[in-house]
Amino acid sequence: MNSRQRTTNAIFGKSVDRPPCVPLIDISYAAAVAGIDVSQCFLDPAKHAEALAEVLQRHPEIDGLSVNISLDDEIMLRRTTKKDRHIVQTTGGLTWNIPFNDIGSVKETEIKSFDDPRIDEDDPFSPGITNTLRAIPPGVRNNYFINAGVTGAFSQVAFLMGLENVMLASVDNPPGLLGAVEKRLPFALRWIENMAELDPAGIWIGEGVASASLISPDTYRKFVLPFEQVLFDRLRQLKIPGILHICGRLDGILDIIPESRCDCLELDWQVDIAEAAKCIGDQVALKGNLNTSILVQSDEREIRTLSRNTIEKASQAGGFILSSGCCLGRDTPPENVDAMAMATVDYRENKKEPGFFNCFD
Repeated sequence: MNSRQRTTNAIFGKSVDRPPCVPLIDISYAAAVAGIDVSQCFLDPAKHAEALAEVLQRHPEIDGLSVNISLDDEIMLRRTTKKDRHIVQTTGGLTWNIPFNDIGSVKETEIKSFDDPRIDEDDPFSPGITNTLRAIPPGVRNNYFINAGVTGAFSQVAFLMGLENVMLASVDNPPGLLGAVEKRLPFALRWIENMAELDPAGIWIGEGVASASLISPDTYRKFVLPFEQVLFDRLRQLKIPGILHICGRLDGILDIIPESRCDCLELDWQVDIAEAAKCIGDQVALKGNLNTSILVQSDEREIRTLSRNTIEKASQAGGFILSSGCCLGRDTPPENVDAMAMATVDYRENKKEPGFFNCFD
């Protein structure tokens, strides 16, 4: 049983030889392990893929990692290098601020109206992830659970117009916001189709701004959930495991997450994993959710114990993958990632029943 098989089995509640460990590793931590400037990985899919492959060499016991948002030459309109950062203008009217040895973030948005044609036309998001996935060697993709990201339609609008404008529009102009999200749905579907050709082990739909820390349950039901359903239905048709990631808290929406029709929910550290397992663990698999700050600050022994406890807390779930609650930081000690993986090996060795087992009973 290789890592890809182990993780896929866990998602669907099938027998595994040990709980899988798939930390949410993407650009920052991977670049640090590979000794590459983080900003270079954010700007170059080939470097990004090289760093991800290096992580799997350094951590042979983990079962996979994630491909998260980055930029690609084909969407860049202008790039300026300053004393300590890159400033990049891309399609979609976005200006990105990318400090040296750090990931980028949107600094300015040009789109101010739902009538702006760029909402219908521009795709600044998918090329970076798709080309990174393409650059990962097929042997790595076949053996490990490479979880490739698709930014959900609602979060795409938030990127293009700014989170504050989207939150205001959810109250002041619901029809305009709904129309914009509808326009972005085909982009997410094409993104899925393009990545499906590369045989990813899983695809995660990222709706980071759908957090209960930011929007209400009613807003989630109206502007996010219906579009998640379309994307996860398509993933099921393609027979690709679908993972939902929402940052932060899930107060008021945890019990309706299964309505998205995702196969697995990736939990941030603010969510009580035992409560999640009890509430929805019989309907979707869970992935999570060690606090990334603790992973930076604690020692190996503490992380090994925390990981074991997290596995036990998730015991009521029908399927579980040990992971970090969000993306690992650049300064996470590699020994702590080893400790997470070794906790799953400990679990296997301490299990009394011989052979394969369902790690959730």
